[in-house]
Amino acid sequence: MQELIGQVSSITWNDLVDILMVAAFFFYIFSLLRNTRSSVALRGMITLLVGSFLAYFVARMAALPATTKIFESLWILIVLVFMMVFQNEFKKAFTQVGQLRVFSVLFTQPGEHINEIIKAVKVMSGRHVGALIAFERRNSLRVYAETGTQIDSMIQSELLRTIFTPYSPLHDGAVILSGDRLVAASCILPLTASTDISKDLGTRHRAALGLSEETDAIVIIVSEETGTISLAIDGRLERPLSPEDLKKHLETELGLAQQAEEEVHHDAASH
Repeated sequence: MQELIGQVSSITWNDLVDILMVAAFFFYIFSLLRNTRSSVALRGMITLLVGSFLAYFVARMAALPATTKIFESLWILIVLVFMMVFQNEFKKAFTQVGQLRVFSVLFTQPGEHINEIIKAVKVMSGRHVGALIAFERRNSLRVYAETGTQIDSMIQSELLRTIFTPYSPLHDGAVILSGDRLVAASCILPLTASTDISKDLGTRHRAALGLSEETDAIVIIVSEETGTISLAIDGRLERPLSPEDLKKHLETELGLAQQAEEEVHHDAASH
């Protein structure tokens, strides 16, 4: 007992920080796994961990070297079993971590999200899948994003095509993008009040024009009837556009063309 009291009294601030960091790590892991289908297995693993720790602690205090050595070796096996039982949950957690903004900035090439968008638009245009994609610029689109389903994911071609698949839960409404992030889907946009718009254009085109009139957003429209690609900018429609033309427009309007040119000049100067 005196030894235990002596160990507790010798705890330093570094020890406290160390304990808090380990506790925070395990709290994060358990919070990820708590509401999964493996919750029963999680309770079993927690029981095993607590029991093993108590047995190890008692063995150390009682100076039982053989038992202590066994439990020290057992920790490695417990960790391996833990990883195997919850491999799907850990995979999901690592995926979520990989989608954090800091990693997208570090590992994503500038303009790569534009290529993902163009790939998706090209496929949807060829299959006559209707789409409405709004780009946030200086004016915030938060009020419109809040009318839909929050996603906050990296922009990926497959994700865009899945969202706009006919009869999917999110295919109605617009997708809102901010930077290289897909913020929300199934969002409601304001319709244009203009009477000059062609009667051949549907609700998607009216919504795209309405948003581009009220904000500085640019909006891609893919017609469900014809597969035609259009772009709404400052209350006007650019149509029809090929995927290549659309990419040039986006790079110009989003400032990516100038950014790419500056990078080329910088690379040339460095050599």
